Amino acid sequence: MSVISYGVSTELDAVNSILMSVGESPVNTITNVQSPEVVMAQTTLRQVCREIQSEGWSYNTENEYPIDTDTNNQVVVPNNILQMDLNIFQHGKDYDVVRRSDNGVAKVYDKKGHTFTFTNVSKLFFDVIWMIDFEDLPQPFKDYITARACRIASNRMVNNPQSAKLLEADEAYARATALEYDAKQGDYNIFNDFQYQQDANTVYRPFKVLRRM
Repeated sequence: MSVISYGVSTELDAVNSILMSVGESPVNTITNVQSPEVVMAQTTLRQVCREIQSEGWSYNTENEYPIDTDTNNQVVVPNNILQMDLNIFQHGKDYDVVRRSDNGVAKVYDKKGHTFTFTNVSKLFFDVIWMIDFEDLPQPFKDYITARACRIASNRMVNNPQSAKLLEADEAYARATALEYDAKQGDYNIFNDFQYQQDANTVYRPFKVLRRM
């Protein structure tokens, strides 16, 4: 079987799609560029990439992810984590944690104990939403992120109502495709799953369904 070179898109492809949506010529590289249009296109793409991934999808969500405490019994938050919360089945209501800066370092802070320090534990288990590099995303999400970034960039740089409607239609179609992909990958159901069968509400969350309609 022959190799299809355009079967998987790259960040350069996405930036060029954005540029073409605002009437600009495509470029051969996005490294060390000086063009303000290219910089804006790349900035918009990365902003949208972060926003969409923050919703949490099957490909970038992990439950019960262990993070070791350091020598000070504190947990430093990796910079590629978009959202995190303690796993309720591992820790119950022992802690109430948030992400907070400690002298410029992002750490896990326990609001219940009013401290960054977790004594008598070597690791904590979190439900995590990761920030994934654009190149490593599933193709339906690359397409969705690109379509949304095209619409936003067009509104910022061109502001053509007719063009905006066409780009909105493209974005809606791309989101539907991404949702279908996520539903297949996640194997969701309205009752429970094997991992969290103790509490059906953990799996079926109506507010998430409404948010993603």
